[in-house]
Amino acid sequence: MSVLPEPSELHATDGATRIYLIEDDPAIVQFVQRALVSRPPWRLVGHSGSVDHARQHALAGGANVFLVDLGLPDGHGEQLLRWLSHERPDAELLVFTVFGGESSLVAALQAGATGYVLKGCRSEELIAAIEQIREGGAPISPLLARMLLKQFRVAPDAPAPSMVFHEVLLSERETEVLKLVAQGYVNKEIAQRLSISPATVGSHIKNLYRKLAVHSRVQVVRVAQERGLL
Repeated sequence: MSVLPEPSELHATDGATRIYLIEDDPAIVQFVQRALVSRPPWRLVGHSGSVDHARQHALAGGANVFLVDLGLPDGHGEQLLRWLSHERPDAELLVFTVFGGESSLVAALQAGATGYVLKGCRSEELIAAIEQIREGGAPISPLLARMLLKQFRVAPDAPAPSMVFHEVLLSERETEVLKLVAQGYVNKEIAQRLSISPATVGSHIKNLYRKLAVHSRVQVVRVAQERGLL
């Protein structure tokens, strides 16, 4: 298993979509490669088939989207999600797996995933998910989204959870961005509504991640709700 050649002209600061695939099934690797043919500007900058290989090579390709399977021969993809979210907090982590259970979904999101797509989808659906995640969205299939919503339902007579948080101070603009994120708007739409650039929106969202100690849009909304910021 080797890292795919990295074009020398690719840089982490350009607007290109650079994908690193972490997947041990050759058939799925071929599926992803075929899907990417429809997006010539996108590049598959590397591939790993195990947790160990990914830890050694995944950061070298300058990827800004990591496509991660959860079932790997030497470990679970959640390990990599936590590691990648720490090492590359600016990158998007899209789970691409056969595991469609509620526990797998929630665990992946808690580990830092910013999207969750099930294998068996059409190539167009995978491409659409990558496009959405690059625009600031959080692609999750409707069925999985319904599962996720169950996590936020509380019985009417259930006691409120007792939690102590450090005070989080948000700027007025960060609060505006947070509210729009919670409404499901992507970065471009937020930029238009606030008359600022998408890059500035991205900076505000990164500040929100840092202040709330989270790694995804789903988590930032959940934690903001828990802390009374929404």
